[in-house]
Amino acid sequence: MPRQQINLEPYRDEIIALFQHGISSDSISRTLESRYNLQVKERTIQSRLRKWGIRKRHRTTTADETLHARIKLLFVQDRLTDKAMLKLLQQDGYAISERTLRRLRFQLGLHARSSLEHDQAKRVLVVAQQVIPMV
Repeated sequence: MPRQQINLEPYRDEIIALFQHGISSDSISRTLESRYNLQVKERTIQSRLRKWGIRKRHRTTTADETLHARIKLLFVQDRLTDKAMLKLLQQDGYAISERTLRRLRFQLGLHARSSLEHDQAKRVLVVAQQVIPMV
């Protein structure tokens, strides 16, 4: 005879909020027990979160064409470092880590310049500005 399923719908928003704030499934289980005298196993919390479509990592960032375009713009036009790009992207509301940004940048063919290439690019820019004065 299967176990009776626990109705967690009344606690759904609270469970999701706790999980999204980095609280472990085990801690969520203990919280429900202390607040509502509701005994729920850690695995039940995990399976319910999966059922509700809640994940810790956002997989959509790797397929987001708008994000890709923004990274290209920040790298090529603004010549920002990964840390500077990361700060701006996070301010724009993207949930992206430094590692994911680096991986996306490489997938987009945007490789960091060596200091020699950077110095050469600076010299070319200075010469170009002398030849064509900025208006």
